[in-house]
Amino acid sequence: MTRQEVIKAARKLYAVPGYAQTTVGEIAHEARVSPATVYAQCGGKEGLLRTLMDIWTTSPTVGRIITDAAAANTGRSKLETLAVGYAAHAAEAGDIMRIVERAAPSSPAAQEFLDVADVRHIEALETIVEGIADIGDLADEVSVQDAARIIFFHFRNPQFVLAVETFEWGVDRATQWLVDRVAAAILKG
Repeated sequence: MTRQEVIKAARKLYAVPGYAQTTVGEIAHEARVSPATVYAQCGGKEGLLRTLMDIWTTSPTVGRIITDAAAANTGRSKLETLAVGYAAHAAEAGDIMRIVERAAPSSPAAQEFLDVADVRHIEALETIVEGIADIGDLADEVSVQDAARIIFFHFRNPQFVLAVETFEWGVDRATQWLVDRVAAAILKG
């Protein structure tokens, strides 16, 4: 229970005022524990950031997205399933994604965690794209790795947030636009 309270406090404080601005003492105060407990339970600031990244990248939602996409019958329906999954995952862990992304430029540890998250993301996308290739819907000139990178480029959190929030398109319009772009780039015409 203590560990969960510390993680919850870090998640809140890393979002505002930010990872770099948050101290272990502030996390401890928010979680109502001692700073020594933060270090012992979670490995301090960096350990907490890694824990948050693990929560983001190993969420049961990720497994459900892969399973649901595998069950879809066409390349386009796999992409649509993936898009719905992205929206659900962003709702669940979008704050963590932003925390790690914002911390990365000024923290080598955060950049390392973001790199791990990106590798995990691309590996999951390759699994989905292999399913598209297996049913014969992947464009002949596009490799599984390139298709996964194209999806990654379009759907990673900063682009998704840009379309949903900055452009004010909302989730439905943004996901449809992204699916259309990715489908045009990787699926057979």
